[in-house]
Amino acid sequence: MTQNRDSIKANNNKLYSSRRTFIKTAALTGVAALVTGVPLASYVIAPSLNKGTGKWIDFGPVEDLNPGSMEMLSYEFMVKDGWLVLPQRGFVWAKTEAGGNLRIFSSTCTHLACNVIWREEEEVFVCPCHSGRFNGDGRNIAGPPTRPLTVLQHKVEEGNLMVFLTV
Repeated sequence: MTQNRDSIKANNNKLYSSRRTFIKTAALTGVAALVTGVPLASYVIAPSLNKGTGKWIDFGPVEDLNPGSMEMLSYEFMVKDGWLVLPQRGFVWAKTEAGGNLRIFSSTCTHLACNVIWREEEEVFVCPCHSGRFNGDGRNIAGPPTRPLTVLQHKVEEGNLMVFLTV
């Protein structure tokens, strides 16, 4: 009977020893994964968390704009998106008012971000996606959009029209 107790005790000691070894190994593995995983995860995730920044885009000489008209001005520039450098293309609407004042409208509909088109004969912006309509001052007049078109910040620098766009 004592021999059985001694063998059971020896087996239990081996069992406790292998449990301790397992727990130590698991704890060290967890610490190693944490130490290497956090910097690796931040390197992978950080670029996607960067907020868009603004950029002044040069649209050329202001004198090229026709007084009293609404004109589509297109742009293209390169933007870094995470690890990729991609072309950013689009357009804005420039309205030359009396006295040489300018208003620059975003081409993006405030409903679902489709591009709006200026209809000269009706003097309205029309969104082809859901028939949203905006008047010549960018105010929403029909359809689902609940906000007016965004008026973009701009300046004239050395005779050139500069528009601030978020990229």
